Amino acid sequence: HHIAMAEGSDPLTEASSHLGRVQALLSSEAERLKTERDKMEEDFPRLRLFTEDCVSLNVGGQIFMTTLQTLRKDADTMLASMFSGRFDMTPRKDGSFFIDRDPTYFSFILNYLRTGKVIVPDNSVAREALLLEAEFYSIKPIVDTLSNLQIEKQTAVEFSGSTLMNDQDRTTLLSWLNGKSSWRLIHKASRDGYRATDFHRCCDNKGETVSVIHTTGGYLFGGYTDVPWTSAGGQYRQSTQTFLFAFRSYGMGHKAVKSDVVASANAVYHHSSHCCAFGQSLTMFIADSSNANSNSSSSWSSSEYTFPSGVSNRYWLVGEPNFRTTDIEVFGHQ
Repeated sequence: HHIAMAEGSDPLTEASSHLGRVQALLSSEAERLKTERDKMEEDFPRLRLFTEDCVSLNVGGQIFMTTLQTLRKDADTMLASMFSGRFDMTPRKDGSFFIDRDPTYFSFILNYLRTGKVIVPDNSVAREALLLEAEFYSIKPIVDTLSNLQIEKQTAVEFSGSTLMNDQDRTTLLSWLNGKSSWRLIHKASRDGYRATDFHRCCDNKGETVSVIHTTGGYLFGGYTDVPWTSAGGQYRQSTQTFLFAFRSYGMGHKAVKSDVVASANAVYHHSSHCCAFGQSLTMFIADSSNANSNSSSSWSSSEYTFPSGVSNRYWLVGEPNFRTTDIEVFGHQ
């Protein structure tokens, strides 16, 4: 190329000046390209996260390899949210994403996301540790499974010795008792006797109690009171916490129902000549030697205890005014 030179200018000087401008331009362009390259290198692992399927997780120092598909499988989890693409995820230099949690039970979390099946450890301590991790990662199926196992474990201990209630009955009763635990069998009529004297010998002055009654008709019901039983000579006792319940009844079948006290001033009735009695007009009354006669009775009144929803028959509990028991269990709170 020919360089046009101004009249009277030095060709060598003009050429030198032109080369300097070209060199500066090339240097600037090189710097721009270097900046873009550095930026691409910085973003490459982040870009690779969403262009490649494999993801490396560093959980508490332990590496776990999985896929985006697995991490996103359950949309309600924290991991699905983390790797949804909505957040600026910056990996470590080795390309892994660090999560500051104990890695011991992370495989249970990951395997659930891979298979959709909940598998938990046999050890109770390990289950408690896994529950903490599942709650952190918002893995609801694992949380629900472990929570139910804890309830089953508790109900296996609670109301120990009962032959009348099944696991579902115990679980329901615990929920009505607001989870209050440590219920011990203090009286079982088939073991300790059906006389009123047997009841009061085992149950008087033992604090709050749960009484469970089974009848010859196959009905199962009872009552809770926070008022300790006594051998008083005919006295009503006040309580706002007392309630009656039925697991199997004439009016509700096998549906578990709870009936709250209305007339709290006369919630329970104490007398040495009979066993437990609830309500001013003896809504539920268990007589002396209740297995040998039909003197026990039940007659509901909405002014004393609430009716179950949809029920109006005052004899809904056993279908008639009187009944005979096969067994009675009373549990005291330790």
